[in-house]
Amino acid sequence: MANVSVSGLANLTMNGEEKDVFSLVFISITIIVNTIACPFTIGLNMLVIIAIKKMRRLQNNGNIMLACLAVTDVLTGLTSQPSFILWKTAFLLGSDNAKVFYSIHGLCIIVLSYYSALHLMMVVGEKMIAIKYPFWYPSVMTTRNMKMGVLFCWVYSSSFGLSIYLTRVSGAVYYISSSHILIVCVVFVSTSNVILYFETRRHQKMIKAQQLTQEQVETFLKENKAFKTTVIVVGAVGICLVPGILYTVMLAIGFSQEILGSMDGMARTFVMINSLLNPLIYCWRQEEIRTFVLRTLMQAVHPVN
Repeated sequence: MANVSVSGLANLTMNGEEKDVFSLVFISITIIVNTIACPFTIGLNMLVIIAIKKMRRLQNNGNIMLACLAVTDVLTGLTSQPSFILWKTAFLLGSDNAKVFYSIHGLCIIVLSYYSALHLMMVVGEKMIAIKYPFWYPSVMTTRNMKMGVLFCWVYSSSFGLSIYLTRVSGAVYYISSSHILIVCVVFVSTSNVILYFETRRHQKMIKAQQLTQEQVETFLKENKAFKTTVIVVGAVGICLVPGILYTVMLAIGFSQEILGSMDGMARTFVMINSLLNPLIYCWRQEEIRTFVLRTLMQAVHPVN
């Protein structure tokens, strides 16, 4: 255990990374934010999963995809956020255990971030097939294919994350080597959303011209609402990735270690906070999920004897 004094708080160093007073305050804020967000991240995502599992009306392919994404968000609350809190707290206290918690957190956030990006492409892809190619949907979006897709996401993200972790790649090399998943995700999701936007506009014109049957109109309206939910989820992910993108740019430019250290903690926090935003979006966009979550919370606060 390293000695920590009042004077020493102005300049702490770990693994060559100096922390001034500003950085220490910034670290403290990220610890507080993640400590508050962690239980809500776990609880709300668990309620979303239970709601989709229990309510037959919610058991469609789109919601099952969102439930799989919610599993990742639960794991973020169980692993990434606690390990981040332990890492930063140990660092503030000058404990040598900070290195251990840093390694654990690094592995957790790498694997879960990769899986989230891959699974997000599956969510958008499902909407693409449902709206753009409805005749292909029954043969493509089968239970077997969905399971294989989820399994692929887990195997690929775990194997790649472990390879990055075991080879001890860090700094600019890490961000460059791991950016391929993010780049593919951004290109695929952006292109798909543009295509789906024009496709929904075309369907809306057909509805106004009364060129669709009532059944087709109802199906389109249902899929269009699900598509808008997906767009909001993607938008939240994009906003939460902004600090990480800024950090990568600042790292490439060569900012000071004090600034980079603070920015790194904020970037990680935003990525993890996204796991809290997702269930809030589901509750906002789907009345059945919102009703189930609110009813469950009310029963927890006021249990029926």
